[in-house]
Amino acid sequence: MSEFLAYGTLLGTASACVAVGSFASLHTPIKTRELRKNAGLDENLDEEEGQSQSLSSGNAYMFPIIGSAVLFSMYLAFKYLDKKMINMLLNFYFAMAGAFAIPTVLEHLVKVVRGGTSLPQLDRMLLRLHIPYPTWKSQRNVAPPITNASKPINMPSNHITIDLLGFLIMGTYLYTRSWLLTDFVAVCFAIQGIIIITLDTFQTGFILLAGLFFYDIFWVFGSAKLVKGGPSVMVSVATNFDGPIKILFPKNLLEVYKAWSWSASVPKLAFALLGLGDIVIPGVFVALALRFDQMHASKTSPGLHFTRFFLKFPKPYFTACLTAYVGGLLTTITVMHVFGAAQPALLYLSPACAISVLIVALQRGELSELWSWVDHTTEPSPVEKAKTT
Repeated sequence: MSEFLAYGTLLGTASACVAVGSFASLHTPIKTRELRKNAGLDENLDEEEGQSQSLSSGNAYMFPIIGSAVLFSMYLAFKYLDKKMINMLLNFYFAMAGAFAIPTVLEHLVKVVRGGTSLPQLDRMLLRLHIPYPTWKSQRNVAPPITNASKPINMPSNHITIDLLGFLIMGTYLYTRSWLLTDFVAVCFAIQGIIIITLDTFQTGFILLAGLFFYDIFWVFGSAKLVKGGPSVMVSVATNFDGPIKILFPKNLLEVYKAWSWSASVPKLAFALLGLGDIVIPGVFVALALRFDQMHASKTSPGLHFTRFFLKFPKPYFTACLTAYVGGLLTTITVMHVFGAAQPALLYLSPACAISVLIVALQRGELSELWSWVDHTTEPSPVEKAKTT
């Protein structure tokens, strides 16, 4: 019973990370930004600059190579160097990264829940201030004129509290090393990864999934022969590194609770785990499918209301891809439980996500459009480009 609870928690947590990260990765469609610009409104209302990094096909080809180099380097470090020192250094690095990732993710969640900006918008006001001429002449500061008094000011939210919360959580994690805090930080890293890493085309997505399909198979199944016995490189690194790069849940939680409640000898927690790569990599592809749905819907029903927070639009590609992800992960867990051995999750997740999108495209007669589509939602709109050229 405890094992099924652990597997179900891993499945639910991973699926939630993919869904939340996908919705948080949305941007206001180009069509809406053009309409806002023409209406004299802020074109990039509540858009964060520099929040995403577009991944091209060239980057996708290099991903398995770079990933292999990093993974094998970590394996050698754990094998030949002091494990405690390596874990301390890596956890210090992840603590610094987590202190910035946690506030970013929490702010995204607040905005999605509120359906807009973190603070209410205030109408712009015109204030008249009389300053003596000599003082004005010596201290004047030229500012652009106000052309539209009704245009709202985009008020930045106060980040101090949420930033302090991020540092507090990471400090508590470093002190207690609680598996619950490890999971919380890992979830934030997973969502942040899906937000930051954006695929420019489905071609890039297929290349990435295919490359990491073989990467995962080799480092889980084939690398045991490379290192001459013992666990595979992937399993060795995942189990030796005590840090927020994986989702954990005890497989014997109920047994531990019963022993504790009966004042008996409490057994050590045994964990089931899922690496963040098995969440982020398929997650960025699922997010691309959602942005493709958003693009279609924004062209069919354009309007000023269709911002990044407007979610009531048809999502055939996203629904199919997310369902395929859940099915692929469920298959991974089932095979792992039956055979009692670690499984390369991308062996099941990569084909599931890719095939689901292709099937929907074939059914809707949009395969050619899907193959040639380029995601431009993170770029300036044509209106803004024309203004700056």
